[in-house]
Amino acid sequence: MDRITLRVLPQTPVPFLVFLFPSIHIMCAAAIFFLSGHQALGQPSLDWPSRLKIVKGVVRGLAYLYKDLPNIIAAHGHLKSSNVLLTQSNEPLLTDYGLVPVINQENAQELMVAYKSPEYLHHGRITKKTDVWSLGILILEILSAKLPANFVPQGKGSEEEDLANWVNSVPHEEWTNVVIDKDMTNGPTKQNGGGESEVIKLLKIGLSCCEADVEKRIDLKEAVERIEEIKERDSDDDFFSSYASEGDMRSSIGKSDDITFS
Repeated sequence: MDRITLRVLPQTPVPFLVFLFPSIHIMCAAAIFFLSGHQALGQPSLDWPSRLKIVKGVVRGLAYLYKDLPNIIAAHGHLKSSNVLLTQSNEPLLTDYGLVPVINQENAQELMVAYKSPEYLHHGRITKKTDVWSLGILILEILSAKLPANFVPQGKGSEEEDLANWVNSVPHEEWTNVVIDKDMTNGPTKQNGGGESEVIKLLKIGLSCCEADVEKRIDLKEAVERIEEIKERDSDDDFFSSYASEGDMRSSIGKSDDITFS
């Protein structure tokens, strides 16, 4: 595949990033289609390695945005599955980012994901950790293949917030049967060594990203480090060992050498 060129448009209120594709033969579709649309068409769902690849690509993209747009509070501001495009090889491409400083505030509050975060709903503000909350919701959606809108009490609250609350309401010992998309962990993935405990580790990271209290929510740096540690296969045969200690989810500093934070 030809290398993607990144350019910054001059003389704009914020530096807009533009991806230029020398060869326009890349077929893209929103991640939401691969999570729900494939099933409706009778096509196979994404397996665990593919979904992990997507999550890692998204978090690396977020890290890049925060490095390149340090003056924007929520560098993305509208992170959701329909704004993640996938190439034919399931490489994620982020869209609709960097709009918080320039979009009409009335429209932003109605449409943008950042303004559905707990900190905005409860305190009327967005923070550097708001995109982390959106990332957590995206992780839960990718692992469960359930759209956030499925959990919205009609006319109440934020649809993204309710997905996190629903996962938290399910007893941990039932996560594999109730929360995790069975199509992801069955079939070839299971035959090739599984990955069930790694799936649970990623689910826990997603919930840590969705922490309603901003002070208790992990930051992007920690999210990147912990997600980079997730593997396609279990390190041992004991699936339930992932429940034993939250320390199993912690990443070692410096594993993500190509991403730096100030």
